[in-house]
Amino acid sequence: MSAAEFVRGNHNNRVLRLRCAPIDEVCIGFIGVGARGVRAVERMMNIEGAKVVAVCDFIQSNLDGARAIVEKYGGSRPATYIGEGGWKELCEREDINLIYISTDWVSHADIATYALERGKHVALEVPAAMSVEDCWRLVDAAEKAQRHCMMLENCCYDEFELATLNMVQQGLFGDLMHAEASYIHDLRERISLNDNGHRLWRNWQVEYMATHIGNFYPTHGLGPVALALGIHRGDRMKSIVSVSSRTIGKPEEFCGTMNSSIIKTERGRTILLQHGIALPRPYSRSFLLSGTKGYVQKYPAPYMAFAPDTTDLLSGERCAALVEEHKHPFIEQYKARGEELCGKRWIDYVMDSRLIYCLRNGLPLDMDVYDAVEWSSLVELTEQSALAGGAPVEIPDFTRGEWDRKQGFEFAFAE
Repeated sequence: MSAAEFVRGNHNNRVLRLRCAPIDEVCIGFIGVGARGVRAVERMMNIEGAKVVAVCDFIQSNLDGARAIVEKYGGSRPATYIGEGGWKELCEREDINLIYISTDWVSHADIATYALERGKHVALEVPAAMSVEDCWRLVDAAEKAQRHCMMLENCCYDEFELATLNMVQQGLFGDLMHAEASYIHDLRERISLNDNGHRLWRNWQVEYMATHIGNFYPTHGLGPVALALGIHRGDRMKSIVSVSSRTIGKPEEFCGTMNSSIIKTERGRTILLQHGIALPRPYSRSFLLSGTKGYVQKYPAPYMAFAPDTTDLLSGERCAALVEEHKHPFIEQYKARGEELCGKRWIDYVMDSRLIYCLRNGLPLDMDVYDAVEWSSLVELTEQSALAGGAPVEIPDFTRGEWDRKQGFEFAFAE
């Protein structure tokens, strides 16, 4: 039986468009309060209806920093947990509704599954899981518990992407036929060992890349494209072919300098997905959509074009005017406060604000567990294909046949 035909269990309790009881005050337990996690603590201290109850980390100074931020904004001193069993103790607290996970990649699925099994909602950093098996564990746990599991893909909340999504939903690009997404980021100085034998960036991430090949970080580029295409909302990713270039530099630093993949959807559309962090290239997430009525791209510079004259590229002020015209309500609602608090990382504030808003109002979250696992499963699936010389690999249907029950992506709002 193929991966796409494999159906895990016999569940009827899907969590598509899941609604749970409203939570007036969302009490949060943070697991991992290093660089990403501690900034999330600060954001939540500035969102109405959110309360930081407990924090957990392996490093005492990280716990001290998180606790200081809570107290800075007038919150009660949070409980702290440290050590191997600390995160489990935190998950077992009865006064916590939401577990917010900002740990290393390989621990995401274990922590999230444990939290879901204890009836908690979960928000976790990207990728949600590093294997297809762990993706299924997340789906099974979320469906059994009937709890939300949202991957914190902040790029879905960027201003250009949200405006474009508005335009897609209004039919301005027609029927989308092709998309391109990527994570191209020149991180050579951060991932290479310096003269002292240290790296400036995530040792655990580089250690993973030293023994694997494929696309380790697919979600930043893929997320906004998948929402625009309505993945598991009228279409699904069906198969993928993937190839990686040869490795340059020291073998112990990373494998495969550049990875390129092509995804075929059930409706016959294509997605070009790329990952590269070890070449001198400008930053890019691509974000390209091509439809029967028009075209849009964000990188390296924003362009739009519309039928009948697609040679008339709308760039610069003309493109910016269209983005402004189709500005998403989230931008008006959250961006100014997000910039004040987070600077250029304001999209994180929009993301967290929407998470809390939906939980407080008993609404479906913007992204569900199926988004989390569909995008994250490509970590393993691109490796499988690349190791097989670019052979096609089937992508599991994590919705178990319900990918076309809902047509098109939409955000939920309280009436």
